[in-house]
Amino acid sequence: GSRATIHAGDAYSIPAGHDAWVGNDETFVGYEVMSAAVYAKSA
Repeated sequence: GSRATIHAGDAYSIPAGHDAWVGNDETFVGYEVMSAAVYAKSA
C-alpha cells in the first residue's frame, strides 16, 4: 500500500476500501463532498 500525509487546507480523496487516521492530538474536521460525476445525476 501507500501512505500520504494530509495537512490543514489540503484537498484529498480516500477511495472506498481504504482508511485514514489522525496522527496527533489535533482536532480533525472534514467535509465530505459527493463526486461531480455523481452529483445531480438523474435516476
